[in-house]
Amino acid sequence: MKAPGLSLSQRLLLLTMVAWLPALAILGFNEFSLRKAREAEVHAQALRMSEQASLEVERILTGAAALMIAVANAPGVGENGANCRAYMDRLSALLPQISLLNITDMDGQSVCATSGQPEDLRPALSAPLRDALADQLFAVGEYTVVTAGPALLMGTQRTAADGSLQGFVIATIGLDYLGRVLKERPFAQGSAMTIADRNGTIIAREPEPERFVGMKVPEEYMARVTGTAPGTLQIMSQDGTERIIGYQPASQRPGLYVSTGIPVSEAMAPINEATLRGLLLAGVGGILAMVLALVIGRRFIRRPVLRLLATIHAWRAGDQSARSGMLAGRAEFHQVGAAIDDLLDELGRRQAAQLEAEQHRDLLARELDHRIKNLLATVQAVARQSFRDAHTAEAALQAFYGRLAVMADAHKLLTAQENESADIEAVIRTAIGPFSGSEEPRFSLAGPTVQLHAKAALSLAMALHELCTNASKYGALSSEAGRVDIGWALTERHKILMTWRESGGPPVTAPETRGFGSRMIERALAADLGATVTFDYAPGGLTCTILAAETALVDRQVVGAGPFEPVRAVSRRP
Repeated sequence: MKAPGLSLSQRLLLLTMVAWLPALAILGFNEFSLRKAREAEVHAQALRMSEQASLEVERILTGAAALMIAVANAPGVGENGANCRAYMDRLSALLPQISLLNITDMDGQSVCATSGQPEDLRPALSAPLRDALADQLFAVGEYTVVTAGPALLMGTQRTAADGSLQGFVIATIGLDYLGRVLKERPFAQGSAMTIADRNGTIIAREPEPERFVGMKVPEEYMARVTGTAPGTLQIMSQDGTERIIGYQPASQRPGLYVSTGIPVSEAMAPINEATLRGLLLAGVGGILAMVLALVIGRRFIRRPVLRLLATIHAWRAGDQSARSGMLAGRAEFHQVGAAIDDLLDELGRRQAAQLEAEQHRDLLARELDHRIKNLLATVQAVARQSFRDAHTAEAALQAFYGRLAVMADAHKLLTAQENESADIEAVIRTAIGPFSGSEEPRFSLAGPTVQLHAKAALSLAMALHELCTNASKYGALSSEAGRVDIGWALTERHKILMTWRESGGPPVTAPETRGFGSRMIERALAADLGATVTFDYAPGGLTCTILAAETALVDRQVVGAGPFEPVRAVSRRP
C-alpha cells in the first residue's frame, strides 16, 4: 500500500490528534458513566414521586371513607324520611367535593341521596362496586359520569347494630376537585402526574387535564395499570414529551393507577451542560495542542529537516562543499546531520577517485583505439605487399579493404560509446555510411532503440557492409533510382527481427551459386547473433530477413517496433 504524501506539519498534526484520542475516549467513558448514573437516579426519583403521589391520593380517599362511614352510622340514615334528606342537604353544602352521596339497600335501590336525578340513583351505577363491598368495608370504584360531572365512584358498607350488612353508602368525588388538589402540588418543570382507575380510564392528569381526563391509557401500557408491582420506564408521553415515569399499579393501595413522570431533557440538563463544557474544553485543548505542535514542530523538527534537505539539494546541484554543519551529540537530528556530512565527504572522495579512474580509462581507450587503427592499417599494408605480384582481382582487394574499414569504423563506434554495447541504429548508419548518397538519400531506417553487445554489433556491421556491397554491384544501389528500406523490431519473445528490402534497381534473379558474401553473412550472424538469415530474390528487389536471438541484446528491453511494421515489411512484394 502506497504511503500518503503527508508533509511534516501534517504528520505532526496527525500525531497530536492520535495523542488526543485517549482524552476523548476518557471523556466519552465519563459521559457514558454519568448518564447511566443519572438515569438510575432519575428512575429512583420517579418511583419515589409515584409512591408519594399514591400516598396523597390514598389520604384523600381515606378522608372520604371516614366521612362515608360516619354517614352510614348517623342516626336516621337509612330511613327514607325528611330527616335523612335534610341531613343529606346539609352534607352536600358542607362537602362540595362530594358530588353525590347515596344511601342504598342491599339491591342498590336508593334510600336517601343528595340528588334526586334517576340517572344518579340507578342500581346499575354501583353494581361492580357493591360486589367489591361484599368482602370489604371500603372500596374504590371506577370512572363515572353523574349529573354534577365526571367523578370517581367509591363506597362503604352500612351495617346494623348487630353487625349485619344492611346496605351501602355510595359516593362520588368530583374529578375537578382531584384536579385542583393535583395542581396545588409542587411540580418540577415539565413533570407530569396521571391517575387512572383499574380499567385504565384517566381520572386526573396534570398538566392538560382537559385533554386527557376520560381517555383510556394506551393499550401498550395497560400491563402497568393491571400489574402487581410498581416500577419505572422511559417512554414518549401522549403529549409528545419523553419522560422517565414511576408508576404504582391499581392492584396496590388505594386501588388506583398512579404515575409520575420526569422529562428526560430536564433530568439530563446538568449532564448535557457538563458534556458541553467538557467538549468545549476538549476542543480548546485540542486546538491549543495542535497550535503548539505546529509551533514547536517548526522550531525543533521542521527547521532541522529543512536544513538537512537544503544541504542535500545544494550538494546535488553541484556545491560539493555543502554540509549541514551539525555536530554529533545526543540529539537525533544532529546525529543524522553528522552522518550525512560524513556520507557527503565519503561520496566526494569516491567521486574524485572515480574521475581519476575514468580519466585513466579514457587514456587507455584512446591508446587501444590508436593501436587497433595502426594494426588494421598494418594489415592493409601487408595485404597490398602480399598481393602486389599475385594474380588477385582488384575487386577482391577492394572488398577486403572495405571490410577492414567497416571493422575499424564499428570498433571506433564502440570505443566512442565507452561501453561494451552499441545502439543498433548507430551500427546501421556506420555500416551504410560509405554507400549513402550525399545529394539524394538512398536509405530509410525505422525501428525502436535497441542495444547490442559489442560482438553482435561488429557482426551486424560486417553483414550490412556485405549487403551494401552487393547492392552497389548488382542491386538497388547500382541504379540512381534505387533505394533500400531497413527496418527492425523486438518481437514478443525478445528476438530481433530486421528486414533489408531493395527497390528501384534492376530486375533481380536468384544467383546460381552462393557467393562468399552470402555465406559470410549467414555464418557470422549465426555465430555472433544466433540469427537465421533468409534471402528473397523477388524481381522487384532483394529482401533479406534476419531473426536474431535474445542473446544479442545487452539486457531484456521493451518490446516494440516503433514506426516499423516487420511482418508487413517482409510480406510486401512489388
